[in-house]
Amino acid sequence: MPAQPDDEFDRLAAEVARRLSVPQALMVLVSKGGQVFPGVHGLREPWTTRRSSPLSLSMSQLVVRSGQPLVVPDTGADPVLRDSAVVRTVGIVAYAGMPLWNGQGRPIGVLAAVDDVPREWSADDLTVLYQLAAECSRRLQFRALELADQEARAAAAREAGAARQAAQAAQAAYVEAEVEADRTRLVARFSGGVLAVDTMPDVLRAVDRLVRSPLGAAAVLVGVAESGRDDLHLWATSSASASYARPAAVVGLQAQHPLAEAVRERRVVPVPAPEEIDGGMPAGRAQSALAVPVLLTQHEASSGLLVTWGHPRELDPPLCSAVTDLAGHLGHALDRVLLRDQRLRLEDARPGPARAAAIG
Repeated sequence: MPAQPDDEFDRLAAEVARRLSVPQALMVLVSKGGQVFPGVHGLREPWTTRRSSPLSLSMSQLVVRSGQPLVVPDTGADPVLRDSAVVRTVGIVAYAGMPLWNGQGRPIGVLAAVDDVPREWSADDLTVLYQLAAECSRRLQFRALELADQEARAAAAREAGAARQAAQAAQAAYVEAEVEADRTRLVARFSGGVLAVDTMPDVLRAVDRLVRSPLGAAAVLVGVAESGRDDLHLWATSSASASYARPAAVVGLQAQHPLAEAVRERRVVPVPAPEEIDGGMPAGRAQSALAVPVLLTQHEASSGLLVTWGHPRELDPPLCSAVTDLAGHLGHALDRVLLRDQRLRLEDARPGPARAAAIG
């Protein structure tokens, strides 16, 4: 117990003082580091306030060491105690102390009556003190059980809390692994789905089926700016059947458009708040959008991918990572489409037989 007043044991000390007609009574708990006084009555200062003292000022330790009562009518006449520090400092004259026992039968403290004058302790005095010490021991044991129960409950609560935290961490790890697995599957399906595409309508259909639909997006735009041009041609996946020569819209590369910004600055541009996005968008307001640049490694054009949702969507790192990975595979597909278109234009510009003969 701490070195603090305890109402229950203060009342018990007061009862000792009343029944034995002594000015001072105290309940002491002794340990290797010192002693504390949870219950006191009439004890001089500073001990009543401090509620503790070192073992050098302890008569109670003699009782705890032996496990036997200590009854001294006059400490001044006792050859062992009369010169002790506790007698000189505290001013104990007559002392009667009964051991207090814990639940394991070990002495842990003392219930003591102290008088300022010599006193012959009667058998009735000692019987009363013995009975009160037994009651004090019982209360201490009960208190120890309560404290042990509280500690057991606290330990169980701590273990339960740790278990919940571990379960939550495991669940979070599981969810994170599932998210990563979903992202990997999505990217793998798309990368396989665009391996054989040759035309822009093929690309748009693949994006609509393998990107827009799995992400639950309202619309997806693919933007391409030819090398040296300042305009960005936008194709919506919903217009996959339209001619490649007719984009859904055209915006300037310097326009305040998330797709133009992503292509121009080559960075991911999240649009988490409701915002009107003009140019190639279906009617209505996009609640969330995410634009990412598309890297073309075999062609000098610039490109980007814009995904929009008709509802608020958290644009978290896993989503940004997934769309960025999809944009990488889209870049390979657009490389092939744009290179094929260049080859077709070159073939169309090749001189015919008559023109070749005239030149010859």
